[in-house]
Order: sequence, then structure tokens, then C-alpha cells
Amino acid sequence: MSNLTKDEFVKNQIIEAAKTVFKNYGYNKANMALIAEASGKGRSTLYYYYKNKEDVFKAFMVDFHKPLLKSYKSKLSSNNSLETNLSIYANEQIIHIKSGVETYKAILNDLREGEDFISSLAVQLREQDMDVIKNCLIWAIENNEIKTLDDEHINFLATVIINTTENTKKEYFIYESFKSDILTKIKWINNLLIQSLKIK
Repeated sequence: MSNLTKDEFVKNQIIEAAKTVFKNYGYNKANMALIAEASGKGRSTLYYYYKNKEDVFKAFMVDFHKPLLKSYKSKLSSNNSLETNLSIYANEQIIHIKSGVETYKAILNDLREGEDFISSLAVQLREQDMDVIKNCLIWAIENNEIKTLDDEHINFLATVIINTTENTKKEYFIYESFKSDILTKIKWINNLLIQSLKIK
């Protein structure tokens, strides 16, 4: 076993243990001692791989996001309409976040007290989603479904679509400002955007 493979194996063990800690304690009450105990690793081993709790949480969130990216790749397609692709994107987002909220209720409670601990990480994860949405827009242009757009406008529209989805999720899950079907609302907003872009 190479050192890299061994390192990745140990890091995965730590992240699996961290899932239990974050599930039980949330982010604010979790600490490196709890993570070390849950992983069966010494403190020195834990700090060798992760410098602090924030570092562990970042790796945990990246791992949490991976199945979502995988589902995008398997379901989004250049053969779909833009409306279908954005509907799939929104649907996968909501399914994923609902599952996460159910499992990690303690983290949701922390988010309701303040989002600072996740803000910088959210930017990194959003960049991955940006590539997904930009591909959907490019496919729609290539299929003559929507107007031709330059790179600047594609980036802008992808940002708008992602921000709309993210802010709607916050209003629903964190601030609880509305109780009705969140997916219907996101699709409605996306369809307004699509109609304005269609070739007439």
C-alpha cells in the first residue's frame, strides 16, 4: 500500500467518524477530541491530517457534496431541454438537502444561529455547481433552444440560477419564511428566466 493510499484511507476513516460527531453535536459543539475518539485515532494522528475542526468540516462537506455531483453527471444531458435540465438540477438539490437536513439536524440548528462557519466553504462548492449550470446553458445554445450568449453572460446567468436556488433553500430550510412546495417555486423562477432567453 502506497503512502498516499494509506493516507487517503486514514482520512476517510476520520471523515466517516466526523459524520457521526457532526450528526450528534452539530458544528458548534463538535471538537477535535470528539472526532479523535469517534475515529479511534490519537490526537496527534488527527492533527497530522487535519489542522482543526474547520478543516475536518470542510472535508466532510466536500464528501457530502460528492453524491450530488455524481447524480448531476448521470442525469443531466445535452439531449435534454434547458427546462428539463434545470428541473433535474433543482430536484436533485432538494432531495439531497432534505436528506442532509434529516440526518444532520444539529448542523441545521447551528445554521439558524449563524452561517459564518459555512460561508467560505459554500463558495467552493458553488464553483462546482457553476460548471454544471454553465454546461446546461451551453447545451441549450448549441441546440438553438436559447439565444447565443457570450462567456460573460453565461457566467452571469449561471450565478443567478445558483444564487436563486441557494437563497430559496435558505429561506425554506433556515429562515422558514415559507412552508409551501420549495421545488415548485424554484422551477417557476427558472422557467421565467428560460422564457426570456428563448429564440423567438
